Amino acid sequence: MKKSASVLLAAALATAFTFTPTSPLTVNPATVEASYRETAVNTKGSVTGISQLNVRKTPSSSATSVGKIVRDGTMMVRTSFTTNGARWYKIQWGTGYGYVPATYIKLSTAEVAFTKATYVAPSSVYLKSRPLTTSSNVVFLRQGMKLETISYRYTGTTRWYKVNIGTKTGYILAKHITFKAPASGVLAETNEERQTAGLSALAASGEANRVAQVRADEMAQTGQFSHQLRENGSPGDTLDAYDVSYRGWGENIYMGSNDPAQAVNAWMNSSGHRANILNGNFTHLGVGAAKNAQGSTIHVQVFLTK
Repeated sequence: MKKSASVLLAAALATAFTFTPTSPLTVNPATVEASYRETAVNTKGSVTGISQLNVRKTPSSSATSVGKIVRDGTMMVRTSFTTNGARWYKIQWGTGYGYVPATYIKLSTAEVAFTKATYVAPSSVYLKSRPLTTSSNVVFLRQGMKLETISYRYTGTTRWYKVNIGTKTGYILAKHITFKAPASGVLAETNEERQTAGLSALAASGEANRVAQVRADEMAQTGQFSHQLRENGSPGDTLDAYDVSYRGWGENIYMGSNDPAQAVNAWMNSSGHRANILNGNFTHLGVGAAKNAQGSTIHVQVFLTK
């Protein structure tokens, strides 16, 4: 039996909240015997703190020297690793590689172009204005949000990535990104927020999905961005038109990025939308998404109490 909805409708977000990689790239050890794991550096380095530095055939101070680099001399550092408690760099040496102790190498702070899809690894972290942990915060990031990577650079031996998220640009530590896309979606992101708050997960609802998609399509095609649509009316009207049974309903809408994580993050930063996501009375969720003429994606959540 259907009842009038008693759940408060959240006010719509007209624009995206701007905010959206893992550990550094890893490569295989140079030799099968090596017991260390290399991490990509691919940055210029220069000799410091010593008049000349031996380049070793293998990563050991007792290994054969294959040449020397004088103070302030430069080389291309390919990878970094630790073996026997000491940190070493593998460097480009002629047509092959050589090894130098990291203690005597200063990595360049120049930006190195790097474009690859990356994602936020920890549950939450701030994007920084500069490649320093003490710099000001640019925007709050949540786990799984997608970042547009521009470049990377080093502060000392610490690797930072320069990234875009929406209209914001800043730096994030290499350990806070991952290159593996998370299993994502509005339902998964919503349930993660609910579970963090100690609430039960919402079940997927095929009929609510249909309603949410119908409403997203109308908004995208007509330019409306409202909970009251000219053709499909209120969410309750649309649910009734498609003969969906419910005891209560709610709706969240968002326009901006096509990334589900950004949409849910925006809703969680708005009290009315957050109230719907964290409403313990809701049992099911339907989601829909459609792109409008301006290229923005409209996400729709339709919550049900069954």
